[in-house]
Order: sequence, then C-alpha cells, then structure tokens
Amino acid sequence: MAKKKNDLPDYERPTMDFEREADIGPGAGQWAAVGIEFAIYVALFFLGGRWLDGKFGWDPWGAAMGGLLGACMGMYMLIRRVMRADKSAQEASEAKRDGPPKGGA
Repeated sequence: MAKKKNDLPDYERPTMDFEREADIGPGAGQWAAVGIEFAIYVALFFLGGRWLDGKFGWDPWGAAMGGLLGACMGMYMLIRRVMRADKSAQEASEAKRDGPPKGGA
C-alpha cells in the first residue's frame, strides 16, 4: 500500500518574543488626554494671571507668568505620567522575564 502524501508530522511555528507581547502600553486616547490636560493647565494659569492683571494692574506680566507657570505645571505632570508608565512597563517586563512566582512551602 502506498504512503499518503499528507503524512507529515504536526508542526507549529515558534512564536517570537515580540509576537508574545500583546500589551503595548497606554493607548492613543490616554496620551491625547495628557495633551488636553496640559492645555487646561496652561489655560487656567493664564486666566488666573489675567485676573491678577485686572486686580493689581500688572497688565502683561500676570498673564505671561501665569501661562509660563501653567506650561511648567503641565510639563511636570506629563513627565510624572511618563515616568509612571515607564516604571509599570518595566515591572511588567521583569515579571514576564522571571516567569510566574515559584511556590514552595
């Protein structure tokens, strides 16, 4: 009797490391929210400076310093969020590399 043509062993292609990583981090929506948050800080501090301009007569300086302070605050919050995201990604990477915790009693 002749051997069948499809008598090949079952074969699965090995999965590469980059294919195993399904979690790519925060989505575009979360980073868009960071940009909106930055703009809100700048706008609020600018408007606060404009209010101080009207109250104390500091005409251009209150708005300018408010906008600058708002930009600094927005950058601080942006850097803080990026550092937090980087730390959580690093911890997740270490957990994947180490594997599941070994249980021993």
